[in-house]
Amino acid sequence: MAAIAVGINLLVSQNAETFQEETQLTRAFYAAESAAGFAMNALFPPDEFPNYNTTAICPENAGSPREYEFESDGLSSCSAAVSCVTDATVDGLDYFTITSTGTCGDVTRTIRVRTSFDAD
Repeated sequence: MAAIAVGINLLVSQNAETFQEETQLTRAFYAAESAAGFAMNALFPPDEFPNYNTTAICPENAGSPREYEFESDGLSSCSAAVSCVTDATVDGLDYFTITSTGTCGDVTRTIRVRTSFDAD
């Protein structure tokens, strides 16, 4: 009976650790996604907020990687680093790759966004 109790305790402990790691992975993903979204807004500023353009990190990659510390619920104690490079210019159209790495605790997630914008 004691062996069964120890086995159940071990399973419950492993499940709790797995759940905590999955939660941290999800939070790190959303931190990376949020920072990539900030970079997209800076790179392609919405018409109603043209001042974003002054903080763009592409194409010169100025100030890259840009660091973000999150304080909002759900992402508190998470951070992200985002950088951007110009991959190519074809027929006057720039193609960019935004790389964003989110970190929550000891867990990191990296996403890449490849993008271009043709106003025509």
